[in-house]
Amino acid sequence: MRSALLRDEEAVSAAVATVLLFGGVLSIIAMMMVSMIPVIEELEGSIERHDMSSQMSLLAHQTAALSETGMPGDSTEIELIPVDGALNWNMMQSSMWYSATWVDDTSFRVQGALDYDDELSIRHPESMNTAVCVDDLRLGPANPYMFTIPEWAESVSMTASPGLALPLGPIEIEIWNQSVKQSELNLMVDGMYTLDTSAMGETVIHSSHQLHLLISIGSGGTALMQANDPSPIDSTGSSWSLPLPSGNSQIHVVSEVANQIIVTNQTSTSYYALPSNQNRVGVTFNHQFALDAAEVVHITTSSPSRLVLQTNMEADVGQIAWPSVDGQYLGHSFVTPSLEGEVLFTNPGLNSVTVTWRGGGLSVAPNQTMVFDWPPAEVEGAPMLDANGDIFVSWRSDTNGSGLQVIPADDTGALSGQLHTLHIDGVNTNQVHLARAGMAADWNLTGSTNQNGTLFDTDTQETLNLNQGINQINIEDGHALRLYLLRGQDGLVQVHHDGAQRCLSINVQASGWIASQLPWESMSGRSQVDLQRAWKEGTHPASMQITLIGVNGPSTHANLGTVWGFHLSRLSYEFSSSIMGMEVAYVGGAVVTNHPEFKSYIVVAPSDRGGPGPRFAATIPSLHPTQDSVSGAGTMNLDIELVDRSSLASAIAYEVRRGWSKPYGVAIADASADGLESSEDWTIYPGRIDLLTDYVGWVPDPSYATTEAVWHTNGQPIQFTLQMSTLNAHMTEVIS
Repeated sequence: MRSALLRDEEAVSAAVATVLLFGGVLSIIAMMMVSMIPVIEELEGSIERHDMSSQMSLLAHQTAALSETGMPGDSTEIELIPVDGALNWNMMQSSMWYSATWVDDTSFRVQGALDYDDELSIRHPESMNTAVCVDDLRLGPANPYMFTIPEWAESVSMTASPGLALPLGPIEIEIWNQSVKQSELNLMVDGMYTLDTSAMGETVIHSSHQLHLLISIGSGGTALMQANDPSPIDSTGSSWSLPLPSGNSQIHVVSEVANQIIVTNQTSTSYYALPSNQNRVGVTFNHQFALDAAEVVHITTSSPSRLVLQTNMEADVGQIAWPSVDGQYLGHSFVTPSLEGEVLFTNPGLNSVTVTWRGGGLSVAPNQTMVFDWPPAEVEGAPMLDANGDIFVSWRSDTNGSGLQVIPADDTGALSGQLHTLHIDGVNTNQVHLARAGMAADWNLTGSTNQNGTLFDTDTQETLNLNQGINQINIEDGHALRLYLLRGQDGLVQVHHDGAQRCLSINVQASGWIASQLPWESMSGRSQVDLQRAWKEGTHPASMQITLIGVNGPSTHANLGTVWGFHLSRLSYEFSSSIMGMEVAYVGGAVVTNHPEFKSYIVVAPSDRGGPGPRFAATIPSLHPTQDSVSGAGTMNLDIELVDRSSLASAIAYEVRRGWSKPYGVAIADASADGLESSEDWTIYPGRIDLLTDYVGWVPDPSYATTEAVWHTNGQPIQFTLQMSTLNAHMTEVIS
């Protein structure tokens, strides 16, 4: 049979065309989807960015209000509701700093101090840079203040440093011995505690708050007390919190001008110290206490002052190193105490120095010490000293009396350094206590005895016996030392926490950057867990204050400028748009984002207060998460508590700078200069700050891709105020 099937060529062609057409349509749809998906994702990312920006802006507003006006214990609460991303804490990629100079026509810049390594660079081209001192600010809820108590200490008295206001309390204190926690205690607010360490050996005290801590041997003695609010210019202050023992004690207040002194223990009483009619004489004030029990006494003054505490009035013992009017111990001008005893003038230089005061004077040979009965006859008040070179000045009760004092360093003129000279006289037994102010120190003692040794790892301190004569301790390799001189059986001294005032010599003048060491362990390339452990143990600074010591007029050891550097925790909302790695973040009072396409943008600028006139004030919100805070993509409740608010500076500055780390540093510097584009001077002379006369405010530093801004006031001195607020953030997931 013949088949009836016939091949229809036109039908086949139509079917093939239909299939091809359908495939083409699918291809077009696929191409459209490929091109539209990024647009859809970018729209979704834009929604996430704007939604979280509004929530972060509310967080910034509430945090700024809490930081600037709150009191310790105040808190605020906010709920953050993510859209599709996650909330996380970033503790290693956010930092900012402020700098201020205290001498006209000078600048002070620091580079690399917050890079987690052990190096930094400074820049101050106007005069010789003598030394640099770094203080660990111990910011963060897991970073306690640590005080190492020598084995020869017999008792330790402590009270809280109140800052601008007393903490809510109680203050958590741990007592450690041989790396084992021995006990815990809660120090009540405005209270004091005395620890008997006579049989404990070397002891380490951990405190959740800054303390005023006094070490005593025997029946006590005389100590120079640090103020609650020490000036970064000259270390004077206007308020003190003193942990006084029972029995008879005395305070001796020294100031250059008339003073109102308010003494507060059970009640508040005002006293007035008036100047005499004598020229070149300051003002002194004495007040005695007869206490039945130990208690904290608060002292406030109306003028910048220094305060001496004497706790053993019956024996009249003690010795103290006395700072110059420039703030460091090596200087050319002093306003000295008028306590009965002896003053020692020590000349560590190579040329003779002549010291004069009202009605007298003497010459001090190189590397020698002269002793003079004090105070000078017929001087009513605090004798002012003037020298034609830098000298050390110290006071003691008498040649053979007991005492305990810090020995300033020859090379830095500060409380620590790499070269110390000790002039030993009298018949008392003398010891010198070496305390490490860094990670390692190979030291060498020459003079009446010759010894050497190494302080490293767990070996942080050592005590040596000294013979009469001139003894010199030099660091052959490593960082700095603090030295304490022990004479006899009685003494009293205030000690600072282990991370305070670590000083190194520079002795270089240059127009460019000068490299220096950071006397802590390098954490470069380490993980966040390692960094947090280093902050807690104090092997790396948890934020810092950097003081530059240099030449100002006749003084070679004046405080020229200060930098405050802060490691900040960044609360970031991480999400994806058409690309990965987008975020909206809160850090240091600013709300920032890198959306879209990693372009830095400032949603909310960091808050500050400028004007009227050449004024500037800022409060740093140092926000850090608690150890048990969580992170993730759920709805989060953020409970923020103000732990402490303290003053870092309130003084006349001549240049104020602010800088931020990348990636947002450039954007913040540009955003801060809002209104600069309306300046005619800046339009005509871009980058010429010296020719800018019609604008007051932030100006980006005129260099390429700068992350710094300068507060411009047309050359007028700036009334500069800087505060720091310590905030703990506890973040938990909301369970519906």
